[in-house]
Amino acid sequence: MSRILLVSHGYDGPVPDRVRLFLERTGRPYDVVAPHAGDSLPDSMAGLGGVVIYGGGQEIYQTDLYPYLADEHAFARRAVAGNVPLLGICLGAQCIAHAHGAEVRPRSDAAYEFGYYDIAPTAAGKALLPAPMTMPQWHWHGAALPEGAELLASSAMFPTQAFRLGSAIGFQFHPEVTADLMRHWQSLPEAPFGAPGAQTRAEQQALMDRHDAAIDTWFNSFLSGFFA
Repeated sequence: MSRILLVSHGYDGPVPDRVRLFLERTGRPYDVVAPHAGDSLPDSMAGLGGVVIYGGGQEIYQTDLYPYLADEHAFARRAVAGNVPLLGICLGAQCIAHAHGAEVRPRSDAAYEFGYYDIAPTAAGKALLPAPMTMPQWHWHGAALPEGAELLASSAMFPTQAFRLGSAIGFQFHPEVTADLMRHWQSLPEAPFGAPGAQTRAEQQALMDRHDAAIDTWFNSFLSGFFA
């Protein structure tokens, strides 16, 4: 069985996310590489059944501060060129976009999406997301659409919420985040409560209670197809 590669940026939570839970439940072998800690990304795509590049607090264009990000950009290009299923989540989606020439930047008003926000499918995205959904988010940067990519979903604040580029799919949102992981996020000192656009803890809790089960169902269905 081909292996799955998970690319971490050092922001893993104390409990497993939905990708790891899915892979463990379905018996799919996977490896975790952490370029920020000195791990090397593979030069060859041979034997890889899929790749997930996770989110993180880095800014994807800051290769002067984080030289390993340049390696991730090159790796994303190799994965797409090699037709390897590649899922980018938040910073991972920005990596795919930036690696293929798209601009990644914060909003001019410095607004965040921190909490649970509505995303809506485009006409092209109906197969991915049949109807609008509410998804976990934590970011203040957004990506433009790379040349040749297809926009699949948008939100009011950040128009590029999901896109497809060849074998790659980018999600600006965080469907891998369980309720336990969101509560962990809320406990972190850097949680941006009070930032422009960020929801309060009470708002997040109410939306979590209302939408977490649907997020779990949708994402597990997506992963079944992605890792098929």
